[in-house]
Amino acid sequence: MRRILGPLALVALLANGTSDRLAAQDSGLADRCATAGVPVERLALCRDVATAIQLTQPELGLALAGGNPVLGTASPIGTKFRFIPRVYLGARLSVGWGEMPDVLSYPDLPNEPVGKVDFSVTVPLLDVSVGIFDGLQLGTTVGGFASVELLGSLGPLILPAGAGFKNDVTGFGLGARIGILRESFTAPGISISGEYQWAGRIQYGNVAAGDDAQFGLDLGVSSFRAGISKSFVAIGIALTVGYDHYSSDVDFSVADSSGDLLTVIPESAPANLSSDRWSAFLDVSYIVLFLNIVGELGWQETQTLTTSRGTELESGKWFTSLGIRFSL
Repeated sequence: MRRILGPLALVALLANGTSDRLAAQDSGLADRCATAGVPVERLALCRDVATAIQLTQPELGLALAGGNPVLGTASPIGTKFRFIPRVYLGARLSVGWGEMPDVLSYPDLPNEPVGKVDFSVTVPLLDVSVGIFDGLQLGTTVGGFASVELLGSLGPLILPAGAGFKNDVTGFGLGARIGILRESFTAPGISISGEYQWAGRIQYGNVAAGDDAQFGLDLGVSSFRAGISKSFVAIGIALTVGYDHYSSDVDFSVADSSGDLLTVIPESAPANLSSDRWSAFLDVSYIVLFLNIVGELGWQETQTLTTSRGTELESGKWFTSLGIRFSL
């Protein structure tokens, strides 16, 4: 258990040292409000739209990237008879939560507080892992070193229309996992992985329909994971440490005092927004022959941003998945 919990302590230490880095991340989106000629009475709204985008990106990005790339295990799968690919097939339902300022129904008076919108994103995801190289045997119970498997994922991001989102999008993922140690009776499974996930443009709000603001962004996530796992008869435990780099093309507009569209960043010439986060995930599996039933709880480091009226909101926090995995 010390081997499994040790990386979690490391993540906690890293998170404590990243508050300055997160605070220093500046997308420059709020600066575009002044250069776009937004009138003074709508500057607060415009800046809070920029805040909403910065809070939303990592929440949606984590839902797309997910936690452990092979749900429930970090042990490299290798191949059958050293040349026939071994395959894991998985299906999971992931849920992430977020919050942002209510920029769709923005207060007219400067002394009124800005409301908060809580939302959740649901991702039913199909995963596949295909072993293409069995790795090197370094000892009697030490195998799987430098083994290679290919990763793929596909699934929709289901976004809540009641919170102001106007469309769902489909996410895709491709990557690879490299084995360090294959799990045996005496040794845990250890691996590292890299994967790139992407999804189409997400639309939030619609000024033409009477909202005070709207924005759009796509998602690109470079996700890196390092994991350790061990099974105990019918129960398996896996701990994954993750680092994600999020990148999006962003556009947004606000309504002027008469309700007409005032474009700050056009969709035809979007601005790039990048951010990065550390995360950690704990998987618990119930193992029945070739079937694993897995529950996953994840945490993403938080960033606190303040609206123009002083309300503090956070991105990050919790993430969960429930899924199954078949071995073929």
